[in-house]
Amino acid sequence: MRTSVFLFHLLELVAAISASIYWLKTKDKSIRPFVWYLWVIVCVETIGLYPYLYDITDNSIIKAIANSRIRRNSWIYNIYNPIAVLLIGKFLIANTKDLISHKVITLLSWSYVFFCIGYFIITNSFFKHGLPYDFIVSTFVIFTMVMLYLRELIRSDKILRFYKTPVFYVTIALLLWYICLTPLFIFDSHFLEINPEFNAFRRTFLDTSNIILYSWYTFAFLYPLRYKKKSAQK
Repeated sequence: MRTSVFLFHLLELVAAISASIYWLKTKDKSIRPFVWYLWVIVCVETIGLYPYLYDITDNSIIKAIANSRIRRNSWIYNIYNPIAVLLIGKFLIANTKDLISHKVITLLSWSYVFFCIGYFIITNSFFKHGLPYDFIVSTFVIFTMVMLYLRELIRSDKILRFYKTPVFYVTIALLLWYICLTPLFIFDSHFLEINPEFNAFRRTFLDTSNIILYSWYTFAFLYPLRYKKKSAQK
């Protein structure tokens, strides 16, 4: 297992714990869907490590898995992706008031879910590979939902105290992460197998992006607590 894989899991866990601490201390229900989202990531990424066990153990259960339909861990990410979009959508609905935005976010979230389900039913490829162009589609969905939140934020008085809540920091991190990584996944099919330099760049870029993302999530939940503490002391 690469050291970076362990580091990512540690950062994911720290981010989930930080979000949980914020939630427990503030009792802010609008944050709860994102706390669930982070813990889902921790669980999925932990379970998804099982292919690493194929070469380091002779356990009969692991051998059976290695020779079964779930040899590849893509199936768990095929479950994770629609759940992640639903939780992010629920999180943004909880932090917006505009009914049109709610309807658009709900429509986009469930359209993505039904699209995923329909594709795997038709192609019977659930255990074989992920959804083609999934990152592009999910980026469009996330981008639209986040822009609806930012549009409402700019038009409201909340813009004056955006730095006191983790919602702004989280949405910006999500937006930038998806936008920055989308071009990388677009060119995967063209260069990944034939260009080792691109492969090395892709790995480095992904590693760096994930480190920044989960470090930023941790900051996003711990930093605003200082303002909550000041408010409680007044």
